[in-house]
Amino acid sequence: MWGEALLVVAAGLVVGLAVAFHWFGWTSIPGNACGGRFSPCPDGTTPTILLAFLCTFAGTLLVNWRVAELTRVRPGKALPAVLVVTGILLALWPGWQAYAWMRGPVLDRAWVAPVDRPGTVRGVGNWPVDSTVVRARTDGLTSYDLADGHERWSLDAPVRGSACAMSDTVVDGVGVIAFGREDEPCDTVWGVDITSGRKLWERKIKGGAGFEPPTDGRLAADSGVAVALEDTAVRGFTLRAGVPRWKLDLGKECSPVVASAAAARTRVVVQCMSGSKFRSLELVSLDTSTGTHVRRTALPAESRWEAAMVLSARPFVLWLKEKDDRGTDAVLAFGDQDRLRGSVKVSGREEDLRMTVDTEQGFDARPALRAAVAGDVLVTAVTKPGEAVPGAVSGYRLGSGQRLWHTGTDGPVTALTRLPGNRLAILAGGRIGSLDPRTGHLAEGPLIREGTDDVAEAAQLVPGRHGDWLLVNPDGTGITPPLLRVSN
Repeated sequence: MWGEALLVVAAGLVVGLAVAFHWFGWTSIPGNACGGRFSPCPDGTTPTILLAFLCTFAGTLLVNWRVAELTRVRPGKALPAVLVVTGILLALWPGWQAYAWMRGPVLDRAWVAPVDRPGTVRGVGNWPVDSTVVRARTDGLTSYDLADGHERWSLDAPVRGSACAMSDTVVDGVGVIAFGREDEPCDTVWGVDITSGRKLWERKIKGGAGFEPPTDGRLAADSGVAVALEDTAVRGFTLRAGVPRWKLDLGKECSPVVASAAAARTRVVVQCMSGSKFRSLELVSLDTSTGTHVRRTALPAESRWEAAMVLSARPFVLWLKEKDDRGTDAVLAFGDQDRLRGSVKVSGREEDLRMTVDTEQGFDARPALRAAVAGDVLVTAVTKPGEAVPGAVSGYRLGSGQRLWHTGTDGPVTALTRLPGNRLAILAGGRIGSLDPRTGHLAEGPLIREGTDDVAEAAQLVPGRHGDWLLVNPDGTGITPPLLRVSN
C-alpha cells in the first residue's frame, strides 16, 4: 500500500510541475504579449509553456492511473486526494527553480518617478552623482534618490528662463548650468552645489547668440574652473565662487563652437569667418587654470560646421560634420599635443555610425550618446546601409580608423555607458549586456521584463547597486516616466 501511495504522490508531483510551469510561464510574459526584436520574451518562456502542457497531459494520465491502483488496495477518496495535493505542493518549489533556470536573469520595475509637471517641460541632460541623479529640465534642476526615486531637492530656473547648456560632468560637487529666455542669448550661468541644490553663484556672459535651443558643449568644468563660451571669447570662473578668473579673446569674427575640459587642459573648437565667407575651423587649447593660450590646430574643414560634439575629453575625441556634403563628417581623435591621430568616417561602405538619436526627443544640453570611448577604441551603435534602427555595435581603433570588430545585438541599441574595469554596458532589445571594447564580446545580461515600455529611445543608462539599473528619459511628461529603476 505504501508503495502505491508514494506513486500517487509522484503523479501529483507531475501535476504540480504543470501548475507551476503554467503559472510562471504565462505570468512571465510582460503585458501579456511579447515576441520579436522590439519586445522580446524572457528566455525559457516557450520551453516553460511547452513543459506545462506536457506535464498537464502526463500528470492527468498518471494521477488517474495511480489513484485507480491505490483504490483497489485501499478504497476511499480522501487519502488519494491528500496524496495528490501533497505531490502538487512538493512540486511548486522545484518547479520555480526549474523555471528560473530556464528563464535566466530578469529585471522588473522597482519604481518610477512621478511624471514631469507641467507638461510643457522636457529633460535636457543629467548628472549621475553617487547615490543620486540630477536631472536638468528646461525649467530647472531636480535631484532624485536612487534608492526610492524620491525627490531630494529642486531648483527653479530664472523667471521665463530655460536651461540651454550644462557642463558634461560635476567637479568637486559643483555643476554648471546656463539659462536663456525665448529668442535671447544663453547668457545666465549658475554654479550649483549638487549635494544641497543650492545656487552658489550667478554670472552674466556675453554670448550664446544663435544657441537659444539647448545645446551641447557650451560649458565645462575642471581644475577648480568653470569654462563658459561667449560670442567671441572663452571665460573662466572659479568653480565654487564664480569669481572671474580669466578671459581669452578669440579675435574678430571668430566664435567658439564647443568646449571640453579635462586634466587641466581646455579645448575649444573655434570657427572664424570673413563676413559671410568661411575662413577656418580650429582647435584651440588653453591652460584651464590660467586661460593661457597653448596652441591652435587647424581642423580638416573647408566649410562651416554643422555638428560638433565631444565624445571624450581624455583622450580628446570630437565628432565634426561640415556643411559641405563632401566635407568632413567623421570622428576625429587627437593626441596630447593636439595632433590629429586618426579619424573614423560616420558613413562608410559597410555601415553608418549612429552615435546620437535622430529625433527631437533626445537630451540636447548633455546628450546620452550611443557611443563611448574606451582607451583607444571607439564603440558605437551602427546600421547597415538602408537601415534606420541600429541593431549592432562596432569598435574602431581611433589611431588608424580601422574597424576592429562588429557585434550584432538581439534588438535595437538604446543606450551605451561606461562601467568600471574597462567594460561597457549596452541596452539593446530590452536586455542589458556587458561588452568588452577590446574584442567586441557581448556577455548577455538580464532582460527588462517589466518596464521596457517605460524606456525612451534616447534614454541614459546609469548603473545602480546590487545589479540594479536606472533609466533616465528625456521626455517624462506621461508617455515615459522621467526615471525608471529596474532590479532583480
